[in-house]
Amino acid sequence: MHLAYFKAAFAGFLLLLPVATTAVTLDCSETISPACGNTPNAAFDHHGRLWVAFEQQGRVYVTSSNDLGLSFSDAVAVNALAEPIYAKGENRPKLAHGSKGELFVSWTQKLSGRFTGEIRFSRSLDNGKSFKAPMTVNDDGLQTSHRFDALHVTPSGKIFLSWLDKRDKMSRRTEGQDYHGAALYYAVSEDGGASFNTNIKVADHSCECCRIAIGDYRQDEVAVMWRHIYEGSTRDHALAILGTEGHTMLTRATVDDWQVNACPHHGPDIALSTDGEYYHVAWFSNGTLHKGLYYDRLIPGSSKSGNPISIDARFGASHPQVAVNENTVFLLWKYFDGQETKLKLMRSSNNGDSWSEPETVLVTSGASDHPQLLQHGGNTYAGWQTGEEGYRLAPVR
Repeated sequence: MHLAYFKAAFAGFLLLLPVATTAVTLDCSETISPACGNTPNAAFDHHGRLWVAFEQQGRVYVTSSNDLGLSFSDAVAVNALAEPIYAKGENRPKLAHGSKGELFVSWTQKLSGRFTGEIRFSRSLDNGKSFKAPMTVNDDGLQTSHRFDALHVTPSGKIFLSWLDKRDKMSRRTEGQDYHGAALYYAVSEDGGASFNTNIKVADHSCECCRIAIGDYRQDEVAVMWRHIYEGSTRDHALAILGTEGHTMLTRATVDDWQVNACPHHGPDIALSTDGEYYHVAWFSNGTLHKGLYYDRLIPGSSKSGNPISIDARFGASHPQVAVNENTVFLLWKYFDGQETKLKLMRSSNNGDSWSEPETVLVTSGASDHPQLLQHGGNTYAGWQTGEEGYRLAPVR
């Protein structure tokens, strides 16, 4: 592993150009808002309202905006009782919407042991005005690592929660056996979040601390992409389709030959093509075959090799995001040049066959969070929290 690459690639600094903004002139000891909170995660509902979930003072809060982030409603606490919450980097609260005004929120609660946690879930049935008491979704009852949750609602209304889990590592160690990394688990709710089915394991030997990418697959299933541990501590990516009763089409998604006995804290992103036939994916690697940020199109279950395209191979390029708007594909990422961090954008108007030259969308010399691509009503936006400006939303075209 090249330490210099990590220092540059994971540096998190951003200041956005003048767009929708909440100025940080707040007393954060008295104010609950995305500008004061940690690791905001955003999504549009079916009516075009922007919702943001964030952690502050041991609670997950949600707030909404009807003016693309220029102003926000009073924040509502999801968990009435404060609890230790993972809210750093790629481990953050998630939110998703149902078709009838339901709001679903997940997060990872910290336990007392090092890197231990539980997957938590709550729902609102009154459009975010109040939330049900949180439930723990991992069903093993063990004080071990359950972290990096990923939440998604299918078009048919099923709720999928996936996470990285070390219950099997604990049992193997009890038996005196080696076990590399963690495992990928998930659970499904078929009753609108009132309960979840029994936990299902997808695969042993996932990487321990990279985000899971999750997205639609037909009406009742989802696709997940995660960093996996292959032979020789090779930490490339895998792709699988998850259903209500098990997983199918588990595929090796990237072949970068990144052999590292450490966790990159750098997960992939995924977006379904407009025709539903394949996935646009983006990821980071420091392997012997590929270094930097890459893009590819993948067909679930296919043994056909992909054709990875280099997005940005420079030191300091990190955390790519991908989104599809009809036939236009957007790639968004951060690039730190040693003094400033620039938000870079590329677009393809022909489903990834060719790409525009990278352009700088936003710039800062101050601290910031990871970027996020959001979509609603045929429009695409970049969402980011900055230390100087609070949470911002900027249109990209």
